[in-house]
Amino acid sequence: MGYYKDQRILDYFGKRLKTYREAADLSQEQVHLSTGIGQSNIAKMELGKLNTSLSQLALLAELFGLEYHELLDNKASIPETEDLRKSVSKFLKKRGVDPATFLRKSITHLFETKLIQSKFLSTPRFSKEIAEYCVEKYNVEFTTSHISRAMESFARKGSIEILKTDKKSKFQYKKIE
Repeated sequence: MGYYKDQRILDYFGKRLKTYREAADLSQEQVHLSTGIGQSNIAKMELGKLNTSLSQLALLAELFGLEYHELLDNKASIPETEDLRKSVSKFLKKRGVDPATFLRKSITHLFETKLIQSKFLSTPRFSKEIAEYCVEKYNVEFTTSHISRAMESFARKGSIEILKTDKKSKFQYKKIE
């Protein structure tokens, strides 16, 4: 008997997986760290270039709080980010991982994909304002020092500028348009 491969199914699954991952505000690296599935394999799955195993499909579904068949159901709507994040937190707790620490690693991903892309940083903002915005908009907490370090990294990449203020050792951050 030969090996069966239907590219349409692989492409569909890849798009569906990526949609769930992005809706949960997770990077491929975070999916790798939480499931043990290699990041390169996750990338290949999302591109429709890897025919994954049923056990990996079930593991990915569990990460998002789904039954394995729900991950493949094209009629099912994608849950809200908050609901997906709760499912991810439950998955992590079950495996003895502190969700607050784990999800904090997503500061770079969140800033790259959401914050810098938004209009919020079109005007200069202090770290405290950014922290409050992240809690309000994305339901995730970061310390002002974590935000400052992340912003310094984005400044080195050329996507954020750091503005000095008249307040001693305080800076504001603004995206470069």
